[in-house]
Amino acid sequence: MNIAQFKNQMPEVRIETEDFEERFSEYDIISQFNGIILTLVAVENNIRYTSYVTASYAEFLRKQKEAIA
Repeated sequence: MNIAQFKNQMPEVRIETEDFEERFSEYDIISQFNGIILTLVAVENNIRYTSYVTASYAEFLRKQKEAIA
């Protein structure tokens, strides 16, 4: 097996959380590590944008999104 076949084909750009929140109104919150640090993920023009946040801040963002919806 070639390791290249498992490599993410979509380019990824990591940006600061403040910039991420200003730029994207629609995003997902995922856990990639141990649950303490979560990742905000948005896709625009076939580019995956990410930003790391703490679990407590991610919960705040979830509640904020629910209140707006």
